[in-house]
Amino acid sequence: MLQTIRTIPAAVWRVLVHSTLIGLGMSFFDVLFNFFLVSMGYAADTVGVLSTVARIAGLIVGIPAGRLIDRIGSRRALIASVMIYTAGLVAVVFAPNYPLLIASQFVVGCAFALLFSAMFPLLTQTTPHAQQTTVFGFNEAALNMIGLVGSMVAGWLPSVVAPWLSVDDQSTVAYRTVLLIGIAIFALSSLPLLGNMPTASNTDSDGVPLQAEVPMRTTWRIVQFGIAGFMIGMGSGTFFPFQSLFLRTQFALSDGHVGTVLAFSGVALGIGAVAIGHGIGQRNLRVWASSLRIAAAPALLLMLAPTLWLALIGYYLRAFLIGGSIALNDVLTMRLVNPQQRGFASSIWNMTWAAGWAITSTMSGFVQTQYGFTPLLILGSVAYVLSGVSIWYLQRDE
Repeated sequence: MLQTIRTIPAAVWRVLVHSTLIGLGMSFFDVLFNFFLVSMGYAADTVGVLSTVARIAGLIVGIPAGRLIDRIGSRRALIASVMIYTAGLVAVVFAPNYPLLIASQFVVGCAFALLFSAMFPLLTQTTPHAQQTTVFGFNEAALNMIGLVGSMVAGWLPSVVAPWLSVDDQSTVAYRTVLLIGIAIFALSSLPLLGNMPTASNTDSDGVPLQAEVPMRTTWRIVQFGIAGFMIGMGSGTFFPFQSLFLRTQFALSDGHVGTVLAFSGVALGIGAVAIGHGIGQRNLRVWASSLRIAAAPALLLMLAPTLWLALIGYYLRAFLIGGSIALNDVLTMRLVNPQQRGFASSIWNMTWAAGWAITSTMSGFVQTQYGFTPLLILGSVAYVLSGVSIWYLQRDE
């Protein structure tokens, strides 16, 4: 792995620094945003609605965003998405009422769709073919492992800033102040993307192509490749908008402890992405991505355990397996389409994932208030299995 690291181009490292700052800023919201909403008097169903609004926004702008990426380039699109995302997040934390909160979240959802649709074409463009599984693993780790720092700091900061502001550490003002710090970090993520980013060669030292030319795909074929994303979106939407509330209500953890648990979840996901991405290399990506995703289903079910340590084993094992699966599947899906379609295809896959998340996160906010988290975790595990099966049967060359 050290040899691979030494040969990674500088342009790739710039994208990875960008992803690290994105992950650091987002980790503040992962830990505190639900608590911020509760401090304003909103309930769990509002969390589900806001999550759904963001995903619906992604569905609406998904295809135009993909066309924009292919037209202006993934680097420029990524910078624009960070600027829009930053403005949207500021509006969210200062929204004085429910309608404006919804409107601000819609802007955030639009920016989120553009950001993650542009990221993977840029990473594919700048990364040599032989290093892609390793680099995509690093990118997934950069987005998530930094949460070890961000989540722990975010969980701890409200109790630090509260005395300075003469407020309670679970007050809206304390949470808003810490979230603004996360937004500032997020805004800085555009800096590594400034300037030219050279395209990686897709040939070996003798000029021989490393990959056959991929034909232009029909829209329907690209949508088929995205069905696995729809299913994993459904699986994640059942539970993960509410994971901080789950840990607080099921095991009575404090904000700081919740932040620590979420932080190590990101570490587990990042370790899985790096270890599996590098270890699998150029082997059958479809088989491994599918198998790992199916194996994550029983790990998710282990979170139904009544004791905290068993639930955490399932929580972290799921993250490890899904991290590896996502890294491999990102490379696989980028290789299934022609370079001229990567922006469009990436946006389609983000749209299908957003659609799955929107469906289940809306439902989950209401289900948990009546029946708790048990049916949600069962539904999520079924969706993981179906996602793995979709990779196996649909994400292949014709």
